[in-house]
Parts: sequence; C-alpha cells; structure tokens
Amino acid sequence: MDTNAALKTRLDATCREALGLVPRPNQWLAAQALVEGRLAELATGEGKTLALALAAALLALRGRSVHLLTANDYLATRDARQLHGWYARLGLRVAAVSAEHTAAERAAAYRADVVYVSARELVFDSLRDQVAGRSAWSASARDARLSAHARALTQTPDDDAAATVSAFDAALIDEADSILLDEAVMPLVLARHGEAGERLSQLGTALGLAARLQPGRDFELQPVARDAALTPAGAQRLDTLCTGLARLWRHRLHREELVRLALVATHLLQPQRDYLVRHGQLRLIDPVTGRIATGRMWSNGLHELVCLKEGCPPPPPTESAARTTYSHFLRRYRLIGGTSATLHDQRHELHRLYGLRVTRIPPHAPPRRERGPNRWFADEAARDRAVVERALALARLGRPVLIGTDGVPQSLQLVAAFEAAFAAGAAPMPLQCLDARQDALEATLISEAGQPGRITVATRMAGRGVDIRLHPRAAQAGGLHVLNCQDNPARRLDEQLFGRCARQGDPGSVEHWRVGAPRSLYAVSALGAWRDVAWRLRQRAREARAADERRRLRLGDDLVRQRLDRLAPGD
Repeated sequence: MDTNAALKTRLDATCREALGLVPRPNQWLAAQALVEGRLAELATGEGKTLALALAAALLALRGRSVHLLTANDYLATRDARQLHGWYARLGLRVAAVSAEHTAAERAAAYRADVVYVSARELVFDSLRDQVAGRSAWSASARDARLSAHARALTQTPDDDAAATVSAFDAALIDEADSILLDEAVMPLVLARHGEAGERLSQLGTALGLAARLQPGRDFELQPVARDAALTPAGAQRLDTLCTGLARLWRHRLHREELVRLALVATHLLQPQRDYLVRHGQLRLIDPVTGRIATGRMWSNGLHELVCLKEGCPPPPPTESAARTTYSHFLRRYRLIGGTSATLHDQRHELHRLYGLRVTRIPPHAPPRRERGPNRWFADEAARDRAVVERALALARLGRPVLIGTDGVPQSLQLVAAFEAAFAAGAAPMPLQCLDARQDALEATLISEAGQPGRITVATRMAGRGVDIRLHPRAAQAGGLHVLNCQDNPARRLDEQLFGRCARQGDPGSVEHWRVGAPRSLYAVSALGAWRDVAWRLRQRAREARAADERRRLRLGDDLVRQRLDRLAPGD
C-alpha cells in the first residue's frame, strides 16, 4: 500500500480499541482500491462497512472531503453512529444526513470530514442548492462562467459555504452496482408546488374513458415497457367517446396521451407490487430493492391517476424545478470508489460509463456454499407447494431458510401457502415475511433470519445491507439455505440473493426454482438443461436492453454538455 506503515498501524490500533475489530488483509486491499478511485468487488459478509470506513478515513486524513453513499437513511445513520468513536480517535468529524434533518442540520452535517448519507438525500440536497442558486458545482463551463458573471453583477461574494452540499470531492458508494447500474437512469425530479387548475378533472375524465376501452380490441398493453398503445380501432372509438366533451378533448394528441397514461395506471401498475396504500397515502415500491421509495412519485400525471384509481387524495399540484440522474450526478465528483459483491460481470460497462475499473478482492476464507440444481414447475401454485415442503423439511433439521420472491403479492401468496400447510396438520415453524410493508422492521427481521428453523420470505433485495448472523446451532445443521423464486432481469441480482448465505466461511446452500418459461422459449427449451440455457438467454437480452438505455443516456448527457460549452461566451 502507498500509506505508510505507521498510519496503517494507527488505524489498526484504533479499530481494535474503538470497535473491537482488526481489519483483515482483504479489507485493506478493498480500502486501497477505493482510495485509488476504483471499484472493489468484495463478497457478501466480508466486511464492506469497515473497508469503506478505512478508505474514508485514509482520504479524510489526507484532507479530502468524503461523502459515503448508502442505500437508505437507516444504514447511513447506523454506520455513522457505530463508527463515530473510531473516527473521533483519528481526529475526524463524522456525521449522518437523513430525511428527518432540518436544512440547518443538513448544512452542518455536510461540513464534517466524512458524511454518511443515502444517495437519494444527497442528490435532492444538491438539486435544492441548484434551484436556490447556491450550488457548489456547475454542470458545465458555461454554467460556471454565467454564475461568476451573475455574482459579479449582483456583488455577491463567491462563497460556497452558502451551499448545503459544500463540496463534491470524493464519493464512496456502498452497494455500488445498485446506484451505478440498477438506478442509473431513473429520473430524480425535484418538484415544487405549481398552480392548481383543471388537471385533476382532466385526469378523472381520462380514467373514465380508459375504463370504456376493451383490451385487445381498443388497446394493447406492453408490460415490459410499462406502456400501452391504442389500436386504430381504439383511436376511432376514443374520438367517438370524446364527442360532446370540452374543446380540449377534441385535440387528438392530448386525449390519446392522457388516456394512454390512464390505461397504464389502470392495467399495469398494481397494488402490493408497484405501490402500497398506507394511511391513505400512495407509497411507491422500489422495483430493485423491494423497499418503500420514500418521497418518490411518478411524473406526467401518472401518480395522480393511480391516486384517483385507489381513492387516495392526490398530492398538491407540482411542477419540475430541477432534475438529474445518478449517472449524471456522480460525474461531478473528483474521485469515485465503491464496493459490492457483484461488480466483475459488469466491469466493461462500468469502465465505459464511468471510467471506473473493478478489482476483485479474494475472500478471507474459502467459500462453503453448495449449489443445488435448478428446478422447473408448471405454475406458481405447484412451485409454492414444493417450496413449502422443502422449507419445512430443512427447518425441522434446524436450518434457517430464506426465500426470495419478486414482490409483495408473491410473498403474501407464499405465506398463505405455509399457513394452509400448518392448518392441514404440518408442524408450525417460525415464519416471518419481509417486504415493503415492514420497512420500519427490516433490520430486525433480517437479523433474525439466521436463527435455527426460521423461515423468512423476502421480496427482491429487502434486507440488503444488513447482516444475517448465523446461530451456532444453525451452522452445525448446515447453515442458511437460500431458495430463489425470483425472475430477476440480471444474473447479478440472483447472485446478490445467493450471497446472503455462506458468508465468512460459514456453511450454506442455494437453489433456484423457476416457473415454466414464456411460450416463446418453450420451442427451444423443451427438455432438461436447454430450459436453463433459454432462461439465461432471455436474461441476457434484458441485461443488454438495460445497458443500452444507460449508454444512450450517457451519450445524451455528453452531447448536451458539449453544446452548452460550445454556446458559452468566452472568458
């Protein structure tokens, strides 16, 4: 390492004194990769939290301002609290930013040497600075020159301290693949209250019109793209239905766009899978993590349409004040590093999009994960019956079982299958369900998933970032068994779920149980392993579509910045 031996010894000593831990060699290797602006693939359970903290301390001791990006507020607050004493022994200030903090508390926290903050909170704090005209960063040379010119005209001092987010120096990202890939192109829109008008009335009319159209005849649904398209017959019928309505509805493009959104809200966005209704309010579910996406809303009237569909009070009218994406936002940092257990397969795309290289860090102990053969079932009901039988058999042996499902409806369906088995005479075993409805109890539930005989049903990556601590008796029985019942769009997400077991040399096993492939795949997957090949080809096609979307976004960003700089006045 390029850090001297004395500094490494000091960090080791403070870890031992403040945390009761001694960093392992692979954690030091990961920390060094981060300090050098690389991504480190570190297996699940190998101590990414401490590796990130070591990197943050090394950078901060060199005078760098460090933002450590986490998946949610809970992890940011937890890590900052647990590591506060260690950072203090090094003479460093650490702080956390979460949704409950006031503007003044946020501004003070961002002045710390190391700031733990969820990626979402950081982005929106920066957008609020941008809208207020006090951003410490400019999107282009043109913006920088115009800002300087405006300050000169208004005799405003060039003082970045006025910004809430005072610097964009070094960003270290926990679960980096989630931010850099899975959520890279998701629009992050800062909204402000707009003028109230007839919008809700128009949306209500659109829902009524959509309800009078027939699927297959008047419109076709596109589930993968989450879109709907009117057929020629549907467009003609809509024209007839709008006869006698206000003049606005005689405009073909206007009425077809509103009705298309209403069809999406009615037929493609489903409760328990895409959103929850909680305390009379609509709460979106993150499609990747399965968690409640706090503060997130659909745009262009889609959110209001779903509220009207569910009988919820729509939010106040809003208009877009500023917007960005993680892909665009992170490019403002001078140094980016990050960790995850699943980076190597996407190393070429990560280098192409962000200029980041991936370093694979070996585990400190040989993995003991056993993988069973894939199994196929004709339908979900058959698979659920087999899952119940398999999980109960393992639980009776004292092994904990973690079952991954696609969403809340699937998890509820599986829990109902377990309850039916118990009612039919099967010996009850400890059963818990972890999904978007239990977001407040997420850490507690997932930490108990390693208890002997415990069965946990979890949606997507609910609980990611929280350790499953294996009970000694569970380890003696064979460790945690992960049963994957998910249809993930990328193999990387399958591996993340499998990584929940057999951590740090513990025993464990995994299986992937799938429901029969779509008909288009049956022609080439009638027998045996060919089904697995067809599944993987389908998954690769989905991965390629997502990668192409990220590539096009990056090219668009580059083109816009080049044009802005070309149009900028000279210095």
